[in-house]
Amino acid sequence: MKKDMIITREKAFKLIKLIQDIVNTRDLSMYLGDYLTKEKVEFEVNLSGVSNGFLSEVIRTITGYEVEVYGEVEELFPCPCCGFKTLTERFDLKEGTGYDICPYCGWEDDGTTDIESYRSINRGRILDYRNKISNNANKYYLNKWLKE
Repeated sequence: MKKDMIITREKAFKLIKLIQDIVNTRDLSMYLGDYLTKEKVEFEVNLSGVSNGFLSEVIRTITGYEVEVYGEVEELFPCPCCGFKTLTERFDLKEGTGYDICPYCGWEDDGTTDIESYRSINRGRILDYRNKISNNANKYYLNKWLKE
């Protein structure tokens, strides 16, 4: 491993974006071969509200450098389904706002908190989504966001 560094969240975002741009301009087919689809796939990571530890891990993985990321994490709201702080706004019927979709579990916030209530907007219940997470543990193993 390379020497330890301390960087701000803003610099971490810029570094990861720079690497995304480099990857998106390269033809990776000679390295990934059969794993690629015929269409060009853009590499993009949603980093809004992620923990500083997650940013450190992303940078270590792609650069080999051990870094400590510091700075305030953007304040996000907890998803009513999985509990991770992933939503930029909460559902508000009076204001007609909300309907954020959780990037972790896929639940669209429609103000529901009853885990047994079927929601047509989500084509299921909160309980169904939670079962999907527990049944697909490998897909949902990384805690990228902070939990309430």
